[in-house]
Amino acid sequence: MFPFGHLAFGYLSYVFTRLARRQPLPQGWLVGCVVLGTQLPDLVDKPLTYAGVLPSGRTLGHSLFFAVPLLVGVGWWAHNAGYDEHAIAWGVGLVSHYVGDVYSLVLAGDWWTMRFLLWPVFPTVLYPDADAIPPWVRVVNSLGDPRFRVQNALFALAGVLWIASVIRRRWGARQNKE
Repeated sequence: MFPFGHLAFGYLSYVFTRLARRQPLPQGWLVGCVVLGTQLPDLVDKPLTYAGVLPSGRTLGHSLFFAVPLLVGVGWWAHNAGYDEHAIAWGVGLVSHYVGDVYSLVLAGDWWTMRFLLWPVFPTVLYPDADAIPPWVRVVNSLGDPRFRVQNALFALAGVLWIASVIRRRWGARQNKE
């Protein structure tokens, strides 16, 4: 999944968790927490891969040995600091990244390729073509590719929901002033 696909999937996942708990659509820092969570594994792995520190774009940041302690630590800290909902937003975003990276492998029954989730216990899965091309170039190259229609549709839906949320919030604030 590309960054915008991760962003859309994570935002929509968090929106649905809010709606399931009968809460309003997220705004402000909650959206920022979701965005950070959806991008974190790639923000860790991609730059370190390009710098030659990591062998692949799916290693440290994509490992459950990284994610689980991070989720527990951030959740514990946020709870003690009174930022429970921010931690939920970030956690949903982070978990959605992993789901977005493996859903097609799960559907295909390709369990062996998912071993990157257990790095460094299992050797890294090398994606020589993908890791050699910067993600922003791959995103631009994919824009007309029909294989990415679902990601594009999710991104459009997330954008419409977010814009509607902003407009509704501003409209409500204007109505309250009158």
